[in-house]
Amino acid sequence: MPTWDEVRAYARSNYTLAEDEDDHFSIVWEYDDARKQAVRVSRFEALDREWVDFASAACAKDELSPEEALRRNFDFALGALCLDGDVYVVRHSAQLETMDLEEFELPLRVVASTADRIEAEVGREDDF
Repeated sequence: MPTWDEVRAYARSNYTLAEDEDDHFSIVWEYDDARKQAVRVSRFEALDREWVDFASAACAKDELSPEEALRRNFDFALGALCLDGDVYVVRHSAQLETMDLEEFELPLRVVASTADRIEAEVGREDDF
């Protein structure tokens, strides 16, 4: 059961952070095919608990119909497509109190790869 500061320290020691603020940080994944994908990790409070949120932009709102987004969500084992303004993001939240640092790795990687795959499938340029 790590604290937010322990999660940030773990990320700092294992990754190069593109952003590093008190309430969020971001990591940019670089894939073998030269594509890149940014994941923003942040904390928030809801339901009297502290949560860690993993989010990565996938495509613009007009590049994917709401019906197709819902269809894709059905096949995700982890995370969901959400609309943030005019951008679909792949998002997953985990309760900090019950999360361990190994559990941090899986959503980080899956959110990034899912968003990058959607970005590539809709023909969007790689702008992570």
